Amino acid sequence: MFFAMYCGPGQPDWRRHVEEHARWLGLVSAYVTCGPFTFAQLSKVGEPPAISRVGDAIRLRTLGPTAINTMAIGASEPAGNDIRIDHRLGTDTLQVYVPPATPEQVVFGAANGGFCLSNDLRILGRIGCSRLDRRAVHALLQYGAIPAPLTLLSGVERSAPGHVTSIDVSSGVATAAADPLQPREAVRGTRFDRCLDGILDTAPKGSVLTFSGGVDSGLLAARLSALGRTDVLLLNFSFGDADPEAKHAAAMARHFRLNFEQTTYEPTEMNEFLADVGRDYTYPFGDYATTSTNLMVRAGIKMAPDAPQFIEGTGADGAFGVGQLATWQRLYRLPRPLLLGAAELYSRAGLWRRPSRFEHRMRVLRRAAQMPLLEAAVVATNALDGVLYRLPPADRAYLSRLIRTYMIDCAPSTDIRDQYHWVDLLHVCAGEYAAKTFDPLRLRGIRAAFPFLEPDLLAEAFAMPREVKYTFRDAKLALKSRLAASVPAELVYRPKSGFVPPLDRWLTEEPLRGVVQRVSTEPGALADYLEITRLRRVVERATEGQPLTQGVKNFVWMVTFLRLWLDQQPWFAG
Repeated sequence: MFFAMYCGPGQPDWRRHVEEHARWLGLVSAYVTCGPFTFAQLSKVGEPPAISRVGDAIRLRTLGPTAINTMAIGASEPAGNDIRIDHRLGTDTLQVYVPPATPEQVVFGAANGGFCLSNDLRILGRIGCSRLDRRAVHALLQYGAIPAPLTLLSGVERSAPGHVTSIDVSSGVATAAADPLQPREAVRGTRFDRCLDGILDTAPKGSVLTFSGGVDSGLLAARLSALGRTDVLLLNFSFGDADPEAKHAAAMARHFRLNFEQTTYEPTEMNEFLADVGRDYTYPFGDYATTSTNLMVRAGIKMAPDAPQFIEGTGADGAFGVGQLATWQRLYRLPRPLLLGAAELYSRAGLWRRPSRFEHRMRVLRRAAQMPLLEAAVVATNALDGVLYRLPPADRAYLSRLIRTYMIDCAPSTDIRDQYHWVDLLHVCAGEYAAKTFDPLRLRGIRAAFPFLEPDLLAEAFAMPREVKYTFRDAKLALKSRLAASVPAELVYRPKSGFVPPLDRWLTEEPLRGVVQRVSTEPGALADYLEITRLRRVVERATEGQPLTQGVKNFVWMVTFLRLWLDQQPWFAG
């Protein structure tokens, strides 16, 4: 469900824009007025109204009645990892609570002569906030996602995850206070098991689990099977007959009492995905696996058109993975002149053009030279500042302050290991990985559930002793041991590649080849941000079949996604 709320003199214009947006998305709208606010719900045709008025209260149909003279809006349902918005009638203050690791964003700003708040950034764009924020564009190019409270649109703010944001509607001034995870006594896992089972057993009948056969989705399947949830379908996406992970997923699925279906990549689906980027996603981000994940969602909906919910294992790596923190810490002990020299060599020698082990080493050293530790280790997606784009020092400092203030400083503890995992969960797992499925499913009236991102489960994960969760050499020990109780150990303790699309090959094929070429030759509104000549050469190499380095691959997709997203917005004039 998408929603928007508005107060001010321009309500007729606001409603007109909301109606236009609903028609563009193929949704229907419903309105409720309470006090100075008008609320709009945009949802799939046939869905019952979620927002209703009860006396002096506004409520979502799945929430209980609110206190007298208050109203509460939940953006999705049921409660758990959902946002909350509260307003006491007769005051000018809204309070917005956003859980720490949700892909759902709440944005707000002065617009159309009044104040508007929504969980869809595009609505704010429609009603006049359509100018790009330079700092946000730079954040996308370097970090793959925009840190709160910044948004892509100038004058529009975002409520920070893991915070309660109080907004004075009359002045537009917002203040955020961290809402930390409740500390819990350390335990070795029984409480975690009960928490995970409790989350999974609330899944609506007929839900779909996106199943890669890895540890994360494997454990979810094992627990669903143990709970007797035979109504849940396991859905696997295969890149073709030669995909070893698809064969592994099929082998693991045989150990569960759940139906298993496999769908395969169809080149014709790529056209639909590229044509719908602007409608499928409420905000742009930079994970190039968005291609394959979106195609999986489309195939899954065709296979299970009545599924009320898709369940994903996103977030387990952030909470239970060992990561590369120790390696990065060693890099930061190297002499500063050595880091700066490596950074200069990476650029001057053009190492970024071709993948190699040497290129990889110099790339990480350049990141260490350019950024603080946790930015370089977790947040940054490339080392191309000064190569394919130029991040002004003032913008770099501003973005670093946001990352420090609204993510790092709000971790469950001051231990750098907890901070490392916290930033990974908020920025990468929620801001990019979960975002790949959340909006496409929501647009189609389907809920996306991420058990490993639920606040209660995160609290249990951070309470678990680290030696139970992982060692320096072995990630996700706690999850692997639980999965190994249900399937043979050789299916669990094995190297596994991620859900990574063959982007190098797809860049040589239509339609992606033509789209990427057009973006590099006609960058439009992005021209002022990019080193166009170098980008064109990179794209020429990629479309001729020459491999890209990891950082350049991320960058090419980020620029392509952002340009497609902007071009497809009816309100964006470039």
